[in-house]
Amino acid sequence: MKSKDRYALIGATLIDGNGGTPLKDATVLVENGVIKAVGSRTSLVLEADTREIDIQGHYLMPGLIDSHLHMVGVKSPSLLDNLVEPNYIQAMRTVAEARKILEYGFTTVRSGGSRYDLYLKQAIEEGTIVGPRIFSCGLAICRSRGHADYLRRDLYELPEDFVKDNLPKAQLVDGVEEVRKAVRKLIGQNVDHIKFFATGGGAWRLDQAPDSHFSRAEMEVIVEEAHRVGLPVMCHAESVEAVKIAVELGVRSIEHADDDNGHELDDETCRKMVEKNIYLVPTLCIFYFDLEEGEDILPSWINSLKRAKKHGVKILLGTDTWCDDVTPYGKFNISEIKLLVDVLDMTPLEAITSATKYGAEVCGIGEQVGTLEKGKLADLLVVKQDPVSNIDVLLDKENVKYVIKEGIFYVGGSQI
Repeated sequence: MKSKDRYALIGATLIDGNGGTPLKDATVLVENGVIKAVGSRTSLVLEADTREIDIQGHYLMPGLIDSHLHMVGVKSPSLLDNLVEPNYIQAMRTVAEARKILEYGFTTVRSGGSRYDLYLKQAIEEGTIVGPRIFSCGLAICRSRGHADYLRRDLYELPEDFVKDNLPKAQLVDGVEEVRKAVRKLIGQNVDHIKFFATGGGAWRLDQAPDSHFSRAEMEVIVEEAHRVGLPVMCHAESVEAVKIAVELGVRSIEHADDDNGHELDDETCRKMVEKNIYLVPTLCIFYFDLEEGEDILPSWINSLKRAKKHGVKILLGTDTWCDDVTPYGKFNISEIKLLVDVLDMTPLEAITSATKYGAEVCGIGEQVGTLEKGKLADLLVVKQDPVSNIDVLLDKENVKYVIKEGIFYVGGSQI
């Protein structure tokens, strides 16, 4: 079915993404890829030539949004393997990654760093391949020997330029002027946002997660240059100190916000995040996945996240998905929504809002997608069971009836 078609989805229980009580026996009218009307079956009068699609007994909600992932086409968790295999094969794998994500109901994603996201986005927009709407950042900004550059140079004598030219998700820069040039280069590549690693990530002994990887002056330049042209900034921060600096500088979102030293986000920082409309993307699933036997998530981090939620900080669904063999695209992405409920005590409706409305806002397209309202693009997900009663139903791809992006059926359309 083409987006220019006019059709009505009739009879489902509608979950609009705003967090309100679902509307039973709803009708959503779609024309030219845009939602023309939303209401109860009895409240809308359809034109005679409107195609009616009966989805009674199903549940209709906005397309999902993953606000932090990496579409990098790698098969191995080893950075050495990622560096030495051809970029061409990695680029081709991202095509499959995009399709898998869409099949689980994700119609929009926000990249946290990728050598290929700019090109993948273009191919999807021109209709060459199928995938979600992509908000790209190109290669994220990382210092030399930073979190995205954790290959042990004492073990592998690879040429420095070779490593720089083949890192899957980041570029390496040092000092204020290199940082400035890197941001300006990304601007010239027409990225949607700037991503940088303010801290380490725990990849090895000298990459501890709370380590500061950029000076305040370097961070100031990143934000200054991005804001000069109206681009938002996405900040990887795994220490409370880094979070505080990033919040003061006015980034758009904080990624992770954990702290291995046990420090917690304080009330003042949470209030500043609300005042500045700064989003928090904890990526719970990657932390739970990375736990070794006998380990547990630090209670201090969960306390931080719950404190932020209590203050009204908008917490998003983001996953840090990055390797299909380790974090399977689609299946891993949707796992985050259950953790938002189970770990952060969100209601299913709150978790759905995090995965739809708030995700659209952080991407800057809240007026276009994220909720089911008249005038917005028809990014829709139809599922067979009720996610409000049991969020787990979204984890099973067999429960997906239709995935619709801008009015076009990408999953289930052959059944109509």
